[in-house]
Amino acid sequence: GFLAVIGIIGLAGVIVNSSIVLVSFIENLRENSDMSLEECLVKGASMRLRPILLTTITTVTALVPTAYGLGGYDPMLVSITLAMAWGLMFGTILTLIIVPCGYAVLEDFQSLIEKLSISVTRWGEKVNS
Repeated sequence: GFLAVIGIIGLAGVIVNSSIVLVSFIENLRENSDMSLEECLVKGASMRLRPILLTTITTVTALVPTAYGLGGYDPMLVSITLAMAWGLMFGTILTLIIVPCGYAVLEDFQSLIEKLSISVTRWGEKVNS
C-alpha cells in the first residue's frame, strides 16, 4: 500500500547514506595511502562493517515489535515497518557487497575508457602524419 511506499522511500535514504559514507571512506583511503584498489575496497568495507551493522541491527530491532504487533497492533503502521525492516536487512547486504564491487567495476571501466582514448589519439596521429 501507500504507507509501504513511504517506508521504502525512508529506507532508500538510509541505504544511500550508508553507501555514500562507504564510498567516501574508500576514496579517502585511496588518496591517503599507497594501497591498491582491492586493498582499499576490502579495508574500507571491513572498517565500515561495524557501523553499518549496528545501524541496521538497532533500527530493525526497534521496528520489529511494531511490525509484528508485539505489545499492540496498528494495521496502518505494519506495512511501513515491515517494508523498512526487511528492506534494511536486504539493503545492508547490498551496501556491504554490491557497492564495493560496483566501485571496482566502475574503476575498471574508467581505466578502459582512458586506454581506448589514448589508443584513438595515437591512431589519429598516425593517420594525420
